[in-house]
This record gives sequence, structure tokens and C-alpha cells, in this order.
Amino acid sequence: MIVALLLGANTVQSGAVACLRLAGARISGHLNLAAAQIAHDLWLEDCWFEESVDLLGATTQTLAITGSQVPGIEADSARIEGNLDLRRSVVESLASSPFNHVSTALSLSDARVSGGMLLNGARISAPGGWAMAAGGLVMEGGVFCQGGFVARGQVRLMEAQLPRGLHMRGARLECPGPRGVALSLDNVVASTLNFSDGFTANGTVRLRGTRVSDKATFEGAVLNGPPDGDGPALLGMLMQAVDFDFTLAQPPSGTVDLRAAQVSYLHDSEHSWPDVVELEGFVYGSIKVDEAGEAAGGSGAAELRAPPCGVDTTLPRLQPPAL
Repeated sequence: MIVALLLGANTVQSGAVACLRLAGARISGHLNLAAAQIAHDLWLEDCWFEESVDLLGATTQTLAITGSQVPGIEADSARIEGNLDLRRSVVESLASSPFNHVSTALSLSDARVSGGMLLNGARISAPGGWAMAAGGLVMEGGVFCQGGFVARGQVRLMEAQLPRGLHMRGARLECPGPRGVALSLDNVVASTLNFSDGFTANGTVRLRGTRVSDKATFEGAVLNGPPDGDGPALLGMLMQAVDFDFTLAQPPSGTVDLRAAQVSYLHDSEHSWPDVVELEGFVYGSIKVDEAGEAAGGSGAAELRAPPCGVDTTLPRLQPPAL
């Protein structure tokens, strides 16, 4: 019935705004909208799905599945003309498929979203697999994973375009995926990356080749590295950022690799650096440390100092990168 309504079984009266809303429903069977052309907004609140949602290659308006239990969402190559809203929902892993050979909960590879992606308070779960597989995702709005967001499994956004940023303030990334990676943002282009205020990654955070046109912040974050200790806490080789705030809540438990990274402004503190730091070819413009634990740049709070862990102060200085 839902599929039929979305595909035009009910004629819309002239002047009406087409929209389908359901609350508290139990949805049986496979919600298969693959390759569909959906002209209506879909709002599902506090629903329970027996089977996964298939939007592979679909074109749709705003899609909101909030406060619901969903055994997987597959939306590779989908076009969403509005917001993708999964706030407070629990999305669990699908079986592996020809598109994702690893168990995946939320699949958005090569999708395009003209609005924002709202995942605040959501729990996306594929322990040991891919909680989110969104390589090549193109966003026009921001991606928000805050307000109690938890991912169990790897979050993959490789080569995504995020002009309004990725906001993961206070998020928790647990049960990392293959090779102990919690978050993979390799070659992402973003305006802002916000991993602050208690953001916790129990696995490697990868920023290899990532380009950030404004600020990448780990202020107050906890980077634990892979649970087995085999791998870095942060892999930021070739990263570029204008403002890089690395004032962690505590020293990372794994290595930090910033080889060949380029930042204009680096903020750090005594809690920023583990025993092993890879900094060959690292280039910075200026570096500040906040000795008082306040925001760097505040009146009297920050001072310029030599880079930590024996970084060569003769390294070339960087003009703000053209991203």
C-alpha cells in the first residue's frame, strides 16, 4: 500500500501538497522503491519495519524516517530532493550485496542529497562491518551526526562532497569495521569537520587527502585508536585545512600520522600528542597552544610555541591553501 501511494495510486487534488505521513505503524514486507520516481515527501515516525528499505537509484523528495526501527536502508545512487532525516532511528545491518561486499546498515554510495542529512540521536549498527557506506556522496546541505549519535561499525564517506560540512560533535564511533577503521574520510572535500565536545572514536580516523576549506576541529575529542592497538588513532596524510584544532581531551592511545599534511593554523595542547607522531613533510603556517584549557585565540589564553614532539621549526610555512 505504501509503495502504491508513493507511486501515484492516489490522485492529488489541484493545489494540494503531496505528502505521505505515518506514525506508530508496523510495516511488513520489503519496502521496495528501487529506481522509483517519487513526487511526494515521505514522513514515517516511530515505525517498526520488518524488512529493509530499498531506494537504490530512486528519485524522491524529502525522506524522513524518525524514531523508527529499520533493518537496513539501501539508497545507493539515489537522488533526494530535500532532506534525509533519520533522527533517533535505529538502523541495523543488511546482508552483504553486490554493491557492498561487507555487511552494511546505511548505504548511500554515489547518492545526491539537495538538503541536509539529519542523523542526530540515531544509532547505525553493523559491528565489524560498515555502519554507513557513502563513498562519492554529494551533499548540498550539512551532515549532522550529533545529539547522541552512535555508529557501531565503520562510517565511510570517502570522496564525498560536503560543502556545508560534517558535524559529529559528541558522537561515538564503536566496534570499528575492517582494519580497525572507525571513520574514513579519505579525499573528502568539506567546508568544516567538527569532531568536538566528547566525540569518541574507538578505531582509526582516516583523513588521508581530505581538503577542508575552513575548520577541522577535534577540540575535546577522544581518539582511542583500534581496540587491538594495531593501527593509528589518526591518519591525516596529505590532509589540507585552513584551521586545524587538535586540542584533544586526552592523548590519543594510537599514533598520529600527519605526514605531508598542510594547515595554515594549528591549535594544540598538552593532551594533543601521543608518544609516536609521524610528521615528515608536515607544513603549517602558525601554531598556538592553549595552556589554560580555553579556546585558542581568546584574550591572553594562547601563545605561540615550538611544535610538539620535536617537530622541526624550520619546516616551510604555509599560505592558506586554495581549496
